[in-house]
Amino acid sequence: MTFRSSIYVPFHLADPGGVLFFGHAFSLAHEAYEQLVQSEWGFIWGDWFQNPDWVVPIKKAEANYLAPIQAGQACLIEVEVAAVSTSSFTLKSVLSQQTPCCEVFTVHVFCDRATKKKQPIPQGVAKQIQLNTTPTLS
Repeated sequence: MTFRSSIYVPFHLADPGGVLFFGHAFSLAHEAYEQLVQSEWGFIWGDWFQNPDWVVPIKKAEANYLAPIQAGQACLIEVEVAAVSTSSFTLKSVLSQQTPCCEVFTVHVFCDRATKKKQPIPQGVAKQIQLNTTPTLS
């Protein structure tokens, strides 16, 4: 399942040429991730991002830049769960303006809040993530 969001790209996120500064692709992808957690997975923001039992830091992030993202325009962001393991999940976010401009991949790992050690994805969370995972064709 793909979550879609349209986000306006303000000028202050751009370089002097009016093109999105490369690092801000991660900010836009994270903004869409926060929307996904709330609107599709059904979590209240604080229950996810300030959970008393667990945290979900990003272990790895990478981006493929395909075309410039122009400031002053909307940017469509499509987010899907690309992979799920025992303790982590990977999101693929595609940022587009008429055509795909950037692909952002982030790996989110569940950790115990107190010990900061990796833990299995909590059962209720795993169910929501699995419900929203895009099936792959074999």
